[in-house]
Amino acid sequence: ICAFALLISECGFVQEEDDKVVIVVGSRHVTLDELKKDMAFMGGALDVPEPHGEQIRNRLAEKIIGYYLILEYGKENGISIEEEEVKSALADVHREYVGIDFRNALLREYMDFDQWRGRFEEQLLAKKILEMASGNIIPPAYRDIERYYEAHGGEFRFPQMVRFRQILTQSKAEAEDLLRRIKDGEDMGDLAREYSAAPEAEQVGEVGWVASEHLDESMAKVLFSMAPGEVSPITKTSYGYHIFEMLSVRPPGLKPLPEVVAQIEATLLDQKRKLFLKEWLSHLRTHFDVQVNQALLSELEL
Repeated sequence: ICAFALLISECGFVQEEDDKVVIVVGSRHVTLDELKKDMAFMGGALDVPEPHGEQIRNRLAEKIIGYYLILEYGKENGISIEEEEVKSALADVHREYVGIDFRNALLREYMDFDQWRGRFEEQLLAKKILEMASGNIIPPAYRDIERYYEAHGGEFRFPQMVRFRQILTQSKAEAEDLLRRIKDGEDMGDLAREYSAAPEAEQVGEVGWVASEHLDESMAKVLFSMAPGEVSPITKTSYGYHIFEMLSVRPPGLKPLPEVVAQIEATLLDQKRKLFLKEWLSHLRTHFDVQVNQALLSELEL
């Protein structure tokens, strides 16, 4: 939501009894103090260069205006967030803090939990409103996907890649014993499932397509010198002792369209959503009263 902003339009500002109201969005009257908190929450710990302070302040103000326009739309249309939705989203957040007390983590960021939860619920509501409002966006047609593929071929080029199986052990003696058993005819996949300490052991040791840049240097040196069907000698890395079996090698080239259809569809759909949001917020600005006290806004320091 905060990623898209419209240009600030010059408009008058109705005098309020509270002369510290800096932004009005429909029924929402935002004071200078509230705006500071909104900007701190949405902008995070920004290191703002002095020459760009005014530009960044105005952009943050516009993000906040767009945010409140969405909330006003939800209020007008009776859209709300259920407690179960909040609990489910909170559980997802807590899972990211395994072994860390979440409340203490917030306090280290100088934020009270109740204050954070209020903001969190409001953001969940804004996301729900936006999803409901944009629900009629039509997915891109297959011909549009083809055109994107033809025009952006460079995005889908890949370097030489390999697909291999590995067994990882923590001792050289165990690796030597397993390599002997493989040479005696035992199935390397079965041995990987039983003895490998690597995360893909349950997948009979198979590692998907990977480029050399994503491998440990010593692993890449061995793997990219192997031919399909070949089993490597024991290779030591910082992870332990490896035995590799090369399954297949793919030379550099262009990924075929069927392989990247989902990726292109997601990109085009995201573009449609951004365009919808820009046009929708522009419409909401004509539907709801939006006023900005530019004099007060200019007093705000980031």
